[in-house]
Amino acid sequence: MQNMDFYDGRHLRSMPPQFDKSDPEYFARTTRALDRENDTNHNRAVRMLTLITALIIIAFTTGLVVGIKFAGGAERSIVDEKTYNTMNSISSKMSGLVKEISGENRQANTLYPKDEFPFVIQLGKEYSETDTKNVAQFLSSKGHTVIVSKSRDNFRIFTGPYKTENEARKTLTEISLYRQYAISANAQIIKRI
Repeated sequence: MQNMDFYDGRHLRSMPPQFDKSDPEYFARTTRALDRENDTNHNRAVRMLTLITALIIIAFTTGLVVGIKFAGGAERSIVDEKTYNTMNSISSKMSGLVKEISGENRQANTLYPKDEFPFVIQLGKEYSETDTKNVAQFLSSKGHTVIVSKSRDNFRIFTGPYKTENEARKTLTEISLYRQYAISANAQIIKRI
């Protein structure tokens, strides 16, 4: 018999085949851990890519601004006058919107002057505070502008104001179809004083 050398050149041991650790039949607890680990790794990768992208954008913008400034000389402005004024007006408008939303409401007389909007619809009776909230939410969800007025301990609800009496009549016929909260009972068009 002849001597045979079975050396194949590999220095590492061959490892036995590994079990599939994500097989839920045998490793139920470890699959949840692997899923969480995969989600964590994915979230880290997304955060890292977002950070890198943001840094690239900032670096590019900074380089562009510095390049324009140095290329144009000391007397050249980075932003022209028209763009500067537009951006300032946008910022003042946005700050005005934020103030309105945060609770500094303007008076109804300045928003809807009596000369332009002389008519409102008064809904019949006086309501308690909880009923007022429910009725006002219902009317708002239907697309009506709701005005709430406090009289002593109760509240009165109005819709409008309207520019013409015909517009108010159309809305009144629409409101008369609502059956919730007895809104249509004694609803009438009145002129603002």
